[in-house]
Amino acid sequence: MQKLIRLLSIIFSLLPIYSLAHPHAFIEMRTKPIIEEQKLTGFSMQWILDEASSAAVLYDLAFVKDNEKELQKFIDDMIQNVVNEHYFSYFFDKKGDKIKYSAQPKNYGLKSNGAQVLYYFDFFLTKPQNLSNNKFELSTYDPTYYVSMYYDKDNKEESAVDFSKLPQHCKGNIVEPQVDQKLQEYAASLDRNQRGEDSSLGVIFAQKVVIQCQ
Repeated sequence: MQKLIRLLSIIFSLLPIYSLAHPHAFIEMRTKPIIEEQKLTGFSMQWILDEASSAAVLYDLAFVKDNEKELQKFIDDMIQNVVNEHYFSYFFDKKGDKIKYSAQPKNYGLKSNGAQVLYYFDFFLTKPQNLSNNKFELSTYDPTYYVSMYYDKDNKEESAVDFSKLPQHCKGNIVEPQVDQKLQEYAASLDRNQRGEDSSLGVIFAQKVVIQCQ
């Protein structure tokens, strides 16, 4: 059995090496800020892989699901790939300073959701952030835009970002990117096997989770 699942090893491990663009795989995200003692301490995330990506994961998962030790290693390998890439997330305060994360996620795991795989984890800031008179922006994306990591704002059953734990003096929203037509056409024109040199597409197409506090 392969040590790392075929597809996600590409998505999570090789993205920094192979600068492939457009998107050719899709991860729907759900996020919830973690609030403790009126401070922002981290985020709880769920990533739902598209069916094609999920099929490869479910195939490999079938080999380990009855072996508790192998299953845990399978999941640990997954989270370590994500941690190595700083959760594919970029977090800034109102001054534009980048806020660092802990390398020790918690409450992580993997489960099937019908024909799709749902991956979940909590990651924490190295230093809790005071919410008073502050603003934060969180973007989660593949820098090459080979994988589209997105929030489904049209989901009527479940909110893409759960801001319910924010204190009353804070509000949150999802900001959509403003991408011009030429850049959209450029991204769409890139072939699956085309190796590009531009790793800046992801940030251009990324949504932002914005938390504004008085």
